[in-house]
Parts: sequence; C-alpha cells; structure tokens
Amino acid sequence: MFLSRTLQFCKTGFRGLSTSHPKSISLQVLVSQSNDLVANVALEEWMKRCSTHRTNNLLLLLSSNTIVHNNCKSIHAFFSGEDERGKTLSTDQLAQQANLVFSALPKDTALVELPMVRVAAEENGKGNNLLISLPLDSHVDDDVLKTTLQCIANSFVQKCRGGDGGYSLSRISLVRPDGGWFPGIQEIQRDVQLSLKEIEAIKLDKA
Repeated sequence: MFLSRTLQFCKTGFRGLSTSHPKSISLQVLVSQSNDLVANVALEEWMKRCSTHRTNNLLLLLSSNTIVHNNCKSIHAFFSGEDERGKTLSTDQLAQQANLVFSALPKDTALVELPMVRVAAEENGKGNNLLISLPLDSHVDDDVLKTTLQCIANSFVQKCRGGDGGYSLSRISLVRPDGGWFPGIQEIQRDVQLSLKEIEAIKLDKA
C-alpha cells in the first residue's frame, strides 16, 4: 500500500538560529483546484512526507467529486503547525483548529456521516498534523464544494487578521497537484492508483 512506502522527495537544507523568544508565525492556506481523487490523495500524502519544505502553519483544503465510499463525495482539511514558540501543538490546540473548520461550514452543508478527525505524527517525527474528512451527499455539485472550501479558508484567514491564534500573516494560494507545483508527486500518484486497484480487487473478491 502506498502509505507504507518511504519515498524521499524532500531534503532539509535550512537551519535556524535557536532562540527562546516567541517568533512570528504565518499561516499558509493551500486550496487544490483539482477534484480528482487520485491527484488530491497524492497531494495530501506529498504534504505529509515533505513537511521540511514548508514553514510555520499550513492548511491544505481538498475536495473530491469522485464517489469514494457509501455514495459520498468528500472534503478534506489537512492542518500542520506549531505555536509561537515553535513547539508542537497540543491536542487542545489542534481541537481548536478542527472546531474552526466545523464552524466555517455553511448551515446547509449536506453531511451524510459524522466527520472523521485524526491526529497523526509528522513524517519527520517533529510535531503532529490534523486531518479532517467531511463526507458529503453524492448529489452535491462542484460549485457547492468550491464554496465550502472557500468558507473554510476565509474563516482561518479572518481569524489570523483578527489577531487570534498568534498568526502574523495569512495567505491563500490556489494550487494544482502536478509535478510542476510539487516535484515527485507523480510517483505518489502511481502508488495511489495501485492502492485503489488493490482495494477494488478486494471488494470484487468479497462480492
């Protein structure tokens, strides 16, 4: 399975000066412009593996118009970060980020199941990341998916500009999960495709 494989696409090339003073931290919000399931799963995995490429806090927002299970479409929010002293965020702090995602959802969001919330260790062993999966009704169209992603992104940026949470700068970037943006992502995409084929084969065997 692709999640168990170790692919080294990123190398650490920077060293910072040690200091006990609180540092200014920024938040970068990346919104995928693709609705392709394989491309977005690969992008999420690329971010997990390549944590050394980014600085400060990151929110990655993805949506899939592909029905993945139980006749659902999905929105994923991946958050990774640290506090103003460069320390790993606590469970309570990550819970605050999760609540910010939930509070940003439009009132008419058509959730068909309870959201999945998972905290996992970073690939480099430094800190934790937060993954939220929102299963949506299969009839939700692309415009609704995009609007929901925008609401979540705006909520984080507005919080930063309000001075809450310790962020000094916030930025929203629209990205495409391809090799031009994320070197090495094609190899992860191939792994994802193989994994999905394995899952489908298992389902057929059980049918």
